[in-house]
Amino acid sequence: MNWTSLLESKYAADAFIKGHFFVIKFTPDIVAQEVHNLGIGFIQEGESKIRFRLLDSSLRGFNCIYGKEPTEGLRLLLDSLALALDTVGYTSPPSAQVKYTALMPIAGLSVKSIIDSLYRDYIHMDHYQQEKKPKPSILNTAELRKGLKSNLQSINRSSYYQENKVFLESDINDKKIVLDLPIWRPQSNETMFGHDYLFASVVSADYIDKDALSFNLDYLGCTSVQNACLLTSREAKAGLFIYRPSFNERITKEAMDIIDSHIDNSLYNLKRLKQKEGYDIEIEVLDAEEEVYDKVAAFVT
Repeated sequence: MNWTSLLESKYAADAFIKGHFFVIKFTPDIVAQEVHNLGIGFIQEGESKIRFRLLDSSLRGFNCIYGKEPTEGLRLLLDSLALALDTVGYTSPPSAQVKYTALMPIAGLSVKSIIDSLYRDYIHMDHYQQEKKPKPSILNTAELRKGLKSNLQSINRSSYYQENKVFLESDINDKKIVLDLPIWRPQSNETMFGHDYLFASVVSADYIDKDALSFNLDYLGCTSVQNACLLTSREAKAGLFIYRPSFNERITKEAMDIIDSHIDNSLYNLKRLKQKEGYDIEIEVLDAEEEVYDKVAAFVT
């Protein structure tokens, strides 16, 4: 088996999408100087093309404030703005009433996730006077680990929780391998433990975005545990605990099928280490948050 390929993660920090963004601002009345955000633009590092998202064409919120005629004028302006962003670029807004902010740095997992996040943060007119439905709760990896830390504190096992990255010496060069392992107990001379090392990753699969799902399952989960196994020994006690979300308005059957398929694919190499190479790895895919906490508690006890 080629261990080198297993130790090299394709999700290194420099693999993130990087670039600069700007906010598109609109002043309907030059005298009043009231400013609204019409959209956001993103320019990926090394490219000149602008990816952008503008205010929804229904303009419901703007119409509530200014009325029908100004709204029709803004709709025409949005068409001109889209054309200008595609052709002229960042330097020349299509109207004296439109300004672009200075470029600001940003990075993310994908262009789509960056644009969607910026739109949620900066464009609020779309949500004006709309009935807001309660959003299904999301249990991402950060929140899952926060709950895990609290749970371990409540049972006096907080010493097993590791908030910082773990660094281990590579066995193929003089570099250090960075591991994301919230459960970590390094090698100990105390024979009562029965294992040289004890470590585990705990991640959530509660993601619709495929890049986010891949980052959490593949990099934070499987790759970290896999690399730790290879860099310690078969005497280590390893674990991977995955939270699998339930069906809701976000997680449709189609979305769940994608999540389940990704979990199966991600676990292949880890299961191979366990079944073919003899590594002691506990792998759990759990449907409830409390089940995750209980399994991890049993793992460290």
